[in-house]
Amino acid sequence: MPDVHIIAPLPSLRRRARLAKMVPIFLSNGYKVYLHGWDRQAGDCARFRWGDPRVNERPILVGGGYGTRRAQSMYLVWMIVVFFKVLRLKRGSLCFCLGWESAFPAQLASKLRPMTIVFDDADRFSMIIRLPGLLGALLERLEQWTSHHAKLHLVPGLSRYDWHCPAMRLLRNTPTTADFEHGRQSRPLHREAAFCIYVNGWVGSTRGAPVFHELMVALAERAPDVLMVIAGRIDCPDGEALIRLPNVEYLGQVDLAQSLGLYHACDVVLTFYDPSIVINRHAESNKWGDCVFVGVPFIVNSEVETAAEFVARGAAWSVEYHNWQALTELIVDIASRPQEISERKHNLSTFRREYLPFDEQFQMIIDEIQSVGGAP
Repeated sequence: MPDVHIIAPLPSLRRRARLAKMVPIFLSNGYKVYLHGWDRQAGDCARFRWGDPRVNERPILVGGGYGTRRAQSMYLVWMIVVFFKVLRLKRGSLCFCLGWESAFPAQLASKLRPMTIVFDDADRFSMIIRLPGLLGALLERLEQWTSHHAKLHLVPGLSRYDWHCPAMRLLRNTPTTADFEHGRQSRPLHREAAFCIYVNGWVGSTRGAPVFHELMVALAERAPDVLMVIAGRIDCPDGEALIRLPNVEYLGQVDLAQSLGLYHACDVVLTFYDPSIVINRHAESNKWGDCVFVGVPFIVNSEVETAAEFVARGAAWSVEYHNWQALTELIVDIASRPQEISERKHNLSTFRREYLPFDEQFQMIIDEIQSVGGAP
């Protein structure tokens, strides 16, 4: 059984949907999967462990938490640890590296000990960590260097890049066929409502939580028969206040199949990204791929450039990020006009040709890696 080493600054493969979708495909191709991760909060690694003897998850760095200054300061430590970890792997190993912060040190190590490095660039590092002046320019040059030297550079969309190289491959954030089929049979809602809004994933201060709180407070008076269903991680005071509202049902963190099942039970999805963060204006949301497959239209803030095609083709609505009043009016209007939702669903279906199931996309990538000697 060949090995694949996934290097990611996360405690568990389940903590990132993109990785969680890769694992069953690796296993079906006969790989044994190793995660070399970062256990940011005590117990996360054990709490979210995969639970299959073919999957081995071990942290190579511990501490720092999520989204804290300490966590940001530890990225350099992470890169050093990754460099030496890759040097200790078997020569010629296949390394899937999530993010530039993993791929760059792995690529450096591979110059001393040959490895097959796949750079999965799910979130472009220079758009998350903004460095001033020459440091920022250097970081962007190093991203390009990593892109050109990796065996493959996987990207969820091309709009984030001002260069192209032969190693780049588009890997869109869509559901797997298995998760989609399981989701069709799952309806994990406990309450009924005339109109249902769905929010999932990370619900934080830069992912719409303050806006959603204002929205649901306003809808309690304007449209009391509207329910918001939330499945995901809450990590800010506005989010905590939001899930305490009587017209909100919070389901906690659920698996991918359950999350997809909730789309079927709801009328519209909210996907908001604070535009003050550069990468948020170039979001490549898993939720959009889910919406395409399930046929549920979404609302996105107008500053997100990568959603412009959905809005232009009448498959989504948009309002400004901080304008909760406009969002409230839009929800009230949509809830009173089911025909408009039907039209958006039809327009959304035209994207299916562009959004293949994740397993089909990823199998082509594995086939390519194996064809060029990337498997032991």
